[in-house]
Amino acid sequence: MALPYRRVLPALGDSTLPAVFELVPSLVNDDPVVFARLLRERYGYRVSLPAIHPALDANVTLLSHPDDVQFVLQRNPETFRALDVPGSRDFGRVVQDSIVSLTADDGGGEWVKRLRLVNPEFTAAAAASAVSDQVGTTLATLAELADDDSPGGPVTVPDGARIRTAGGEGVRLLPAMRRLSLRLLGDTLFGPDVRAHEVAIIDAVDTLRDEFKRRQLQLVTSHVTRHVPAEIHLPARVRDAIGSDPHVALPRRHDRRVEEAIETLRTAAAAIIARRERTPLAFDDALGAWLRRPDPVTGDRVTPETLRHEVMGLLIAGHATTSAALTWAFYLLAAHPEVQERVHGEARETVLLGDLPDADAAMSEKPSPETGEEFLDAVPFTRQVWQETLRLYPALPVFGRTVAERVTLTDGETTLAPGSHVLLSPYVTHRDDAFWSEPDRFDPDRFDGGGRHEFAYYPFSGGRHACLGESLATTEAAVVLATTLATHRVEFVGDEPHDAPPVDVDSAINLQPDRDIAVRFVPRE
Repeated sequence: MALPYRRVLPALGDSTLPAVFELVPSLVNDDPVVFARLLRERYGYRVSLPAIHPALDANVTLLSHPDDVQFVLQRNPETFRALDVPGSRDFGRVVQDSIVSLTADDGGGEWVKRLRLVNPEFTAAAAASAVSDQVGTTLATLAELADDDSPGGPVTVPDGARIRTAGGEGVRLLPAMRRLSLRLLGDTLFGPDVRAHEVAIIDAVDTLRDEFKRRQLQLVTSHVTRHVPAEIHLPARVRDAIGSDPHVALPRRHDRRVEEAIETLRTAAAAIIARRERTPLAFDDALGAWLRRPDPVTGDRVTPETLRHEVMGLLIAGHATTSAALTWAFYLLAAHPEVQERVHGEARETVLLGDLPDADAAMSEKPSPETGEEFLDAVPFTRQVWQETLRLYPALPVFGRTVAERVTLTDGETTLAPGSHVLLSPYVTHRDDAFWSEPDRFDPDRFDGGGRHEFAYYPFSGGRHACLGESLATTEAAVVLATTLATHRVEFVGDEPHDAPPVDVDSAINLQPDRDIAVRFVPRE
């Protein structure tokens, strides 16, 4: 099937340059994923991007049709390799040499070796085995959130980890989910001692987000103004958006903050690994297993340095992404009390989150709860809420690949040269009304059944490099949503408890709200 295709503009300096500046206000003022959606709606499913963003090289094509997404991720992974553009290098400093950054294209077969090491702890069965522990962690954290004197309240705690609102009338949703998701990672991968570092870790990740975002804004404004020919008269609204200084410098203090935040993560990771080296049999967690387990092919054991890289990568991929997605889930649920009630009813029907079965049960043996797999099977609507949340707000909203060899796309006409790049955006594809009815509306029931293109929905990427943590994230989310709504209602702070405050998206590292969301977790009677 031939797909609509149109090049936006060849490059800055072209004779059609004035049209570029119709895009500049959105480029500067809007988040990149919002800008990408604008390009898709205006120019079609394949858009050759103008070189107006310094995070990208020349020859970048935005692909948003599911056929092309499948072609890149599933059918031709050897042709489309890890993205190599300036904008990908900041993130690479944090996740280097971890399963998050390694690919099949790396020499030496390190990706395959690392998969052999970590894969047993990322299976659906391994994720389900932690369900009971995660229910307990969620309930304990909810109790902490209800306590005005809980950790995270005092102003001495860094802003990114401070849970209570300034007036103490509610909870800052994103910091609360950061704390909870980090503890859940302790249940599945890192062990309970991660709590000793949680404030430092949360603050470091928050700092990296802020500095990466500041760097990109400064680079964009500087890049655009430097490339504006003097003879082009820009409208005032464009001049105001991009600023007047054509040579914005990046202060050294920003680089220092990035290095300090990365060093904080290194220090926390090294301390966690060192404890396992000293007492290798004391910790029944993934890190302990990885340290003890020899490679089944080579017989080699993993080094502590390699484990430190894994902790660094997973703190971003497993903590930052899940906490942001849970924030979006509770934001949507607070605005839809009828959906909350359906999740509540479903959760209370499970043995793990239900009442004692009869009046005499208190005097008898404790009923045996479901296995983790049975619990997850018993909350299908809760899992649909999670799927719909990730449709609207995918944790990784845009990513890319670099072309290794000349290739023709599915239309049989569009050819990409070696060294060029493609961007794929779940955020854009998930909100395409050609594949989703009323795509901006929150409707978990749309996942009650199939019938859609396999790659109309791909929040965890796809193909051989699909996200390894999909089962862990899905299990954690189902447990958190079911447990929270079995015991609490979530409401916005304000006069109208279900009137959602306006928020925009922020896609630095992962997709999260661009401002605080204040809520209350109200215990049910």
